[in-house]
Amino acid sequence: MRVILVHGFNSSPEMNFHPWLKEELQNLGFEVTTPVLPLSVKDGLDLPSIIEKMKEQVGYLKNDDIILGHSLGAFIVLQYLEAVEMTETPRAVVLVAAPWKVQKAELRSLFIADLDAEVLMWKAREFVVIHSKDDKLVPFEHGEKLSAYLKANLIEAKDDGHFM
Repeated sequence: MRVILVHGFNSSPEMNFHPWLKEELQNLGFEVTTPVLPLSVKDGLDLPSIIEKMKEQVGYLKNDDIILGHSLGAFIVLQYLEAVEMTETPRAVVLVAAPWKVQKAELRSLFIADLDAEVLMWKAREFVVIHSKDDKLVPFEHGEKLSAYLKANLIEAKDDGHFM
């Protein structure tokens, strides 16, 4: 089984909880893929380019894949699922501290196209949204909206902030 860990804005696979989670998953026998994406203002935040980088580093999705995205990386996971050709349906998509919309002007270009729930519903067998009530960067209401939109299981954390 493969787990794909997608980092967030101004981050990398070597930051936040990703190194710890990667090691834990590998110790349990999972294959872990950690794509490095151009998710910073200096990279220009070009959605087609970001999706192409995901395709290059992830390859075809398989039935036993689990995709986990953190923060803006969670939104990128959803955009990726809409864009990618699939012959198999991943086991699960886990969205951690995912934004519904953004206030920062430099990030708005990524949110121009609305997500299509009708398409996304067929792109994974299960969706899970994990969001902390005390997240100061992405309010808890974003997690509630996203879980309702995707008919996802919402896991409410209490004191984990933005899971940094």
